Amino acid sequence: MPPRDDAPAPLDPVPEPHTGLMGRFRNYFLTGLVVTGPIAITLYLVWWFVTWVDGVVRPFVPLAYRPETYLPYVIPGWGLIVAFFTLTLVGFLAANLIGRTLVDLGETFLGRIPAVRAIYRGLKQVFETLFSGNGSSFRKVGMVEFPSPGMW
Repeated sequence: MPPRDDAPAPLDPVPEPHTGLMGRFRNYFLTGLVVTGPIAITLYLVWWFVTWVDGVVRPFVPLAYRPETYLPYVIPGWGLIVAFFTLTLVGFLAANLIGRTLVDLGETFLGRIPAVRAIYRGLKQVFETLFSGNGSSFRKVGMVEFPSPGMW
């Protein structure tokens, strides 16, 4: 069978990898970057989050309960520990009959404020989706026509 005019051109051969000293050096450097980059970014984000929570929570903790009052240095994460226990206590109280009643009253109150209602309902839906015990979250794909008709 003779070759057709519209047949694709044969693929170019794969170029040889750089085997010289500089090529190996570059490959080792990039491999090290791929290995340590995610670790470094993760550690930085965790450190940033801990210091951010400490900065938000620390003003609410009385001076007598702060470790730096008794120690010559600051303990990072103390605010995070206080926030964790506070959120756990709020969750415990909200799970009771009285707590559920108060949560329902608060949601009713927030549902009556026009600007706050949309924000609260949207955030509540996102949190319920992310933290639901149901394992079917994010199992379906949706297509949205954006930014113009015919583009999905």
